[in-house]
Amino acid sequence: MYTRLHNLNAEMFEIRLQKDVKGKGVGWDWEMLPFTIKEGCTTYIGSAPASGKTELWFEFLINLSCLHGWRHAIFSPETGSAAEIYAELCYKYIGKPYVQGQNSMTNGEQVSAEMFVNEHFIVIDPIDEDLTITKFYSLIDEIEQKEGIKIHTTTIDPCNELSEEYIGSDLGREDKYLSRILGMVRKNARKTGRHNCVINHVRDQPMVTGKTIAGTDVSYFPIPSARDFAGGQVWFRKGLSVLIPWRPPYGLANGDGTGAEKNEVHLKVAKSKPKGVSKNGIYKMFLDVDRYQYYMLDYKGNRVYANRGSYYKPEHQTKF
Repeated sequence: MYTRLHNLNAEMFEIRLQKDVKGKGVGWDWEMLPFTIKEGCTTYIGSAPASGKTELWFEFLINLSCLHGWRHAIFSPETGSAAEIYAELCYKYIGKPYVQGQNSMTNGEQVSAEMFVNEHFIVIDPIDEDLTITKFYSLIDEIEQKEGIKIHTTTIDPCNELSEEYIGSDLGREDKYLSRILGMVRKNARKTGRHNCVINHVRDQPMVTGKTIAGTDVSYFPIPSARDFAGGQVWFRKGLSVLIPWRPPYGLANGDGTGAEKNEVHLKVAKSKPKGVSKNGIYKMFLDVDRYQYYMLDYKGNRVYANRGSYYKPEHQTKF
């Protein structure tokens, strides 16, 4: 139950040789978005409904696959059926709607998107079966063994879609239950070398009043803190990386002489562990509603989409 330093010479030597403690980049330069995803760690995401937490995380996952070849397992029943989730991932990969229409992807792009998503994503779809967090991680182990692949990230979205599994030591208390479960999420990530993400909602917040750039009053829900997650501040205590996406109301004065855009999202990095993987702060992003992809603005006001590397050549893919 305890370890002395002299028993960890090999591990200490590996740490000593590290030149960069950052994880894997998610598509933007560190100077623009200092957030990385590290194997063996966790990310907890929380915000109000319709804040973009799922679609932003999905984009990070696609970028990780393009840049680093990572594979992902997703449990996201609120997003839709397995087929609907796959279609959404295809949309975000190509930047055109999967469904047929005026601006939809071509048949060739459809093939490219399906091949990419099939290679890098697995959707967990228990249908009518109860899924606990213990069963979820056991299922990921089974998938790796059956498919002969490495799953690099898991996503539970949202956590309240899992069936609860209280034990006696929880004393029927939600805070004790969450503390134990979130500890299990962290231990599983460390044991398997995966990055485990859990997405949560925030509890009810009081509205506040502000001014738009035009000088009119506007009432809105403020950007939450990590302690506003449903279930309390245990999320903040147990989390390693904690993200909070927030959509300001249209026109809200930013303090720099501009007003918030309709497609604007503020990504708050509320906690960064291990030290150096990210940098706490609030980073402004925008959703291109046509491409269904995020971009940021450089100092000249130019759009900067995620750099997906040389792998991102959808027209060169072949059918699986």
